[in-house]
Order: sequence, then C-alpha cells, then structure tokens
Amino acid sequence: MKRLSERTIWVIAALGAGVVGALILMLFHGPGPAPVAKPASATTTPPAVAKPSSVNLTKLDPVGGTTGESLLREEATLRDPTPLFLPTPWNAGESAVPKTAQREPGGSFPGYAPKLTYAELELQVALPDPVAVPKKPADAFAIGRPAQSFLGFGQGDPKVRPLAARGAYVEVVAAGDGRSLLALALTDARPPNDAPWQPLQFLVAVDAAGVVRPPVLTESSRVAAVDGYFQNYLTDALHVGERLGPGFYRICIGP
Repeated sequence: MKRLSERTIWVIAALGAGVVGALILMLFHGPGPAPVAKPASATTTPPAVAKPSSVNLTKLDPVGGTTGESLLREEATLRDPTPLFLPTPWNAGESAVPKTAQREPGGSFPGYAPKLTYAELELQVALPDPVAVPKKPADAFAIGRPAQSFLGFGQGDPKVRPLAARGAYVEVVAAGDGRSLLALALTDARPPNDAPWQPLQFLVAVDAAGVVRPPVLTESSRVAAVDGYFQNYLTDALHVGERLGPGFYRICIGP
C-alpha cells in the first residue's frame, strides 16, 4: 500500500474540521424572516395605546368624606408604618376617636402629669417576704394545712335555754356614783296596755322612813297607763323604800 504524505494528511484534517464547523453553525441559526404586516382596512379597530401609569397624592378628610375616602382612610391607617411605641394619635391623645363616639363619664384615657426626675429614695424595689424552705421534702406536704386538723368534728348546736317569762325588768342605780344596786326580773308585773312600750326611768329619794315622795318620772314609756302602773308598782309591790338605804336612785324599767 502506498503511504500518504504528510501534506495530504493535513489537507484531509482541514476538510474534516471545516465540515464539522459548518454543522455546528447550522445548529445556531437566527430568527426567521419577519412577517409582512397586512395593510389596515377601514373596518379594523386600531390597537389601544396604553397610557403611562402615574402616582398621585391626595389629602384625606380625617372626619367626613365619601365612602371611597373612608375606605382609603381605613386602609392608610392599617398600613401606617409608624411604630406604636412612638407618640401617635392612637396612644397619645383622643383625636383618633370621632367626636360622635360615646365616651365614658369623665373622659377616657386621661393624661398623666410628666415626671422626669426621681429621688434616690423613690427607686426602691418592693420585694416579697422571704419564704422558709422546708428542711425535708416531706415537710412540704404540711404547708397550707390548718393547725387544727379536726376542727369542726364533734361539734353540735348549743342548747339555749329559753328566758323565763317576765312582765318587766328593773335595775336600780345610785344617782351619785352610778353603782348598780339591784337588778331583777319582775315576774308578777302586768302592765295594763298590750301595745309595745319603751323603757322608762324614775328618780326616787329614800330616807330612814322610806320613800320621801312618789317616784318622779324622768323618761316616759310613751304610754300613760304604763307610766302610772310602774309608779305605783315601785312603792306598793317592789317596796323600794324597804330595800334601799337613804339616798337618791335612778330606777330603770324595761320590757
């Protein structure tokens, strides 16, 4: 076989590289021919021209306005980027509330006077009283239990004896020093009037012979028949002249 020369080999390689490059260029072809625009007829509607967008600024009425303005005002309030920890109409005043809104008596959210300085004695921390920690874990179950565990067991209603029937109660007090000398229930007293009567009071003077004169009424029972009955009862039935020594006495009688 005849051996190819070096020149022939380079020619064949160059032709092969040219074919490969042509195939690669065919893969990257450009766009096709532009379509030919048809002439516009008389009945064809011309395409709408888009208007350029614009941003307008407006001032919203803070009180009134139309329905659209109310919606815009609410949306602007919701999208307000102002931090709430800064003074705003919502947390530093009442201007955000409409004037027609019903308010509490005395106004809502009243203001406080500013206090910009504090004394050293005012900066005190109020700490609670120290709590005693139980020494043993079992002692923790005893916290909160009453001191008397069986309080209430075995108790019953006390028996109250009814008072003895009486017509009145009398107390004799010395007029000079206020000492109580006699106090007893009058079981045999029968006031003539069944209507309720108030306590009454007499002043009595006693000497060695007995009552100097009939008891003097100083506080009435508001019933004349009861007053007269006890005035006679002190001397005729109770016999205060024989029971008491010489002196002046206040005698109080109650139901």
